[in-house]
Amino acid sequence: MRPGLLPLLAAIGVAASVACSGEVAVLAQLEGVDGGDATPLKQLEVRALPYDRDAIFDELRARAAQPEPAVPDSLLQLQTDIQTAQDQWNAATNRWNTARDSLRKLSDALEAMRRRGERGSAQYRLLFNDFGDQEGRESSAKRQMDGDFARFDNLQRRYTEQAQRYSLLHEQWAEDAYSAVDSVIAVRLEQLGREAVADTTDDNGIVRISLKKGQWWIHARYALVYEELYWNEPVEVTGGDPVQVLLNRETAERRRIWR
Repeated sequence: MRPGLLPLLAAIGVAASVACSGEVAVLAQLEGVDGGDATPLKQLEVRALPYDRDAIFDELRARAAQPEPAVPDSLLQLQTDIQTAQDQWNAATNRWNTARDSLRKLSDALEAMRRRGERGSAQYRLLFNDFGDQEGRESSAKRQMDGDFARFDNLQRRYTEQAQRYSLLHEQWAEDAYSAVDSVIAVRLEQLGREAVADTTDDNGIVRISLKKGQWWIHARYALVYEELYWNEPVEVTGGDPVQVLLNRETAERRRIWR
């Protein structure tokens, strides 16, 4: 449960709870850049679980015959190197675009002077010299941009190869370590006398789920480039005011994605 969210969700018209059940109101969104408006996470599957899935997976992981494969340091370093290379490539692209625009403006100015018969003027000669200098700067900026892209592309290829090898290794381990997870969950649900409930957020990133009174966990995940946002938020449904849950970057656990 996240305090302070009632004003944020008050406008969605949450219905009153009935005596034997209650309601969870979930708002899923990503924070805006530099204080801008938040972006709602539309059509995000949100599951209300009557058990703590993390506890179940932790228990199975602890009982696994083999330890979980560690992520190679080289793979983590490649992620950092790729981000640095991408930033350098983007900066070089911006410099090349600026140089190309300046070159185009000089070319247009020279062409206009030629049409006016001013090729012999001192101003034309100055502009022509400027054009030659700018042409060299534009060519240099393009070589830098192409070189930065080649480095970025090479790092991405290396990362993909290593990530696929590690992903396969981890999948093989997980298939064995978590082989009993479905049966464990089935037993837990039978003991609790409840079922998991799933729904998706609307265009405003909001979903309302009616649940029996008691302890629940609100679970969802949202994939980014190299990681996913993972939520497993415990809530207590009392049948009083709706329980309000905010799913965003701050409340998420960040989990790396190897692909």
